[in-house]
Amino acid sequence: MSISETQLLEWISAFLLPFFRVAAFVTIIPIFSMKAVPAQIKLFLALCITIAVAPSSDVHVGVDPVSLQMFLLIVQQILVGLVMGFALQIVFAAFVNAGQLVGMQMGLGFAQMMDPATGVSVPVVSQFYNLVAILIFLSMNGHLIMISQLAQSFHVFPVGQTIDPKSFYDIVEYGLWVFKGALIMALPVVISLLMITMIMGVITRATPQMNIFAVGFSISIIGGFVVIFMTMQSAGEQMMVLMNHSLEFMGSVMLP
Repeated sequence: MSISETQLLEWISAFLLPFFRVAAFVTIIPIFSMKAVPAQIKLFLALCITIAVAPSSDVHVGVDPVSLQMFLLIVQQILVGLVMGFALQIVFAAFVNAGQLVGMQMGLGFAQMMDPATGVSVPVVSQFYNLVAILIFLSMNGHLIMISQLAQSFHVFPVGQTIDPKSFYDIVEYGLWVFKGALIMALPVVISLLMITMIMGVITRATPQMNIFAVGFSISIIGGFVVIFMTMQSAGEQMMVLMNHSLEFMGSVMLP
């Protein structure tokens, strides 16, 4: 059995181009984008997904693997993978920001720990919200859904198709909507803590001899955790709504 040069080039392109889209996607998506996940694991996962989706991706570009056109196609696939993964990453970033807002109101803005996803220090409350979001994401099979959406992307947005510039504007609008939803999720805790602060201010005016810094700080922390516990169910439901929308948006962001 003889293999022509044209067939060999098609086989290389059929695997190489999907691999770059998958690799870019795996690099930026939640959980796998954590610095705690070794690069070897990410590469192995990208190879496994590519081997699974490449036969059905129907890639027929017919270009030289060492040409400028192939380089541009590779850049395009990397961009598509990053855009799809970024749609999910926005949601988790919004939850972290919601936790920062709550933590500052509780007086825990200085209490920070290392975030394994970004490698930077974030408030403890932000890390708590982030971990809850990850657990909810895994419980709703979000990791399987996003891999399925990635596989379907090769059919709804084939390799070589021109990227619609409107997709980037849609991402900006979507990001605004997600951060608005995360702010709404944090509002009950923030408003409750603001009311506690106002009450402590009134008490201080009535009893000036009371040490507000010693008493108010403890009350704010305890009250904050109580309100977080009481609103966790509604916050979890809001997280699920945002994640479902993000998974749907991820599958349609590159549609013309």
